[in-house]
Amino acid sequence: MGGLAFTILVLLPACPVFAAEIFFEPEKRLGLKNQFMMNVFLNAEEPLNAIEGKIRFPPDLLELKNIEDGNSIINFWIERPVAGEAGKITFSGITPGGYQGERGLVFSLIFLVKQEGMGAFGILDAKVLRNDGKGTEAKLQAFDSQFIISKKPSIIEVPALEIKDAAPPESFVPEVARDPTVFDGRWFLVFATQDKGTGIDRYEVKETRQRTLAIFSKWVSTRSPYVLNDQELQSHVLVKAFDRAGNRRIVALPPANPLPWYRNYENWGIIITGGILTLIASKISWRKRVRNT
Repeated sequence: MGGLAFTILVLLPACPVFAAEIFFEPEKRLGLKNQFMMNVFLNAEEPLNAIEGKIRFPPDLLELKNIEDGNSIINFWIERPVAGEAGKITFSGITPGGYQGERGLVFSLIFLVKQEGMGAFGILDAKVLRNDGKGTEAKLQAFDSQFIISKKPSIIEVPALEIKDAAPPESFVPEVARDPTVFDGRWFLVFATQDKGTGIDRYEVKETRQRTLAIFSKWVSTRSPYVLNDQELQSHVLVKAFDRAGNRRIVALPPANPLPWYRNYENWGIIITGGILTLIASKISWRKRVRNT
């Protein structure tokens, strides 16, 4: 049975002269129904902690099926890769501590080949920032990739591999921060984690001043950064991360300014419970003495 074959041409110089390079490299496997994966890589000769840009592709030739970032060098997405207007994908993210190395995976794009033709993947408005404490912009060279899709008499189609993911997202520690130039100076929560299997799907946050009563509080679907409702920082904050396979991980952040003991219902519960148990024990002891007299 006939199918579509495609060739992608990626041209990289032998001697890079820029501090960083961002480029495409396709997976060599042809998947079910002519699907293929296009990876976006970053080469960095010095530590870089931020990247942003847009990916362009021809929507008349290719259909975007999925975006995977489970193995990305970016662990804090300011704007997770998402398809916006037709044929464009915007993204921006941070790697605390910086990334330096070759072929650092930024994210992967899975496409379905729609028809034959010639086109190109492009990178627009790309920027990278140095990990120098000042956010200095570094020189970045972006490489477009041309491709050709043509019909052939027969193409052996290899079924796409099914990713089995039973592991929850990686452990992480949320941080509370405040900046006079952000959110009108209000306290906000920053969090990020990774999932090496299917990638992170979403986050939920819960705030509660009484930890034992947290089950009665509602989870709020959100993204980082998240403006805290309790600006007095007297609440326990719980963050729940889900991967695309439905696995989840919950982490808790204790209050920065715990409630005074007399305002904490949990303490009163302990005191009252202790008092009742003491009273019961006293009555039992008194009855035993009465019976023994």
